[in-house]
Amino acid sequence: MQRHPGQLQLNAPAQPRPRAPHRAHTPAARVRPARGLGLLDALIGLVLLAVGMLALAGFQTRLVGQTTDAQTRAVAMQFANELLSTALVDPANLACYSVPASAGCASVVARNSTAQWAERVAGGLPGPVSVQALLAGTQLTVLIDWTAKNGQDTSRLQVVTDVQ
Repeated sequence: MQRHPGQLQLNAPAQPRPRAPHRAHTPAARVRPARGLGLLDALIGLVLLAVGMLALAGFQTRLVGQTTDAQTRAVAMQFANELLSTALVDPANLACYSVPASAGCASVVARNSTAQWAERVAGGLPGPVSVQALLAGTQLTVLIDWTAKNGQDTSRLQVVTDVQ
């Protein structure tokens, strides 16, 4: 087959490509992995995990303390509502539901009920408990003070209602 200038030859043998020169494996050319880095990485990971776990433990401790405080406040509110509800049901003996007891109480049953209520409050809340139920006209104010279980924080609940 003759070839004319400007014409492509279709079945021409392929020319081999020249190869890149092959590098010899010399000690300077080899990269050796550093020894002990995996152990150091694991140690750093354990330290970070320990710090995170300590932070979670501190958070959980505060959370449990706040939950206990909220539960104590709910119990105090139930006690206050109990006395106020009793006074609302028996407005004729309103003077009997004050703590400390007033001289104008004519019902021994109502006075004993109020005294028992004050004892239940003292036994149902932590720390030293102070209870007052003050009557001003037809307005009854219940004050309950208690000390938290840690012995440092004092809390006060004040509930007011009109009894008519």
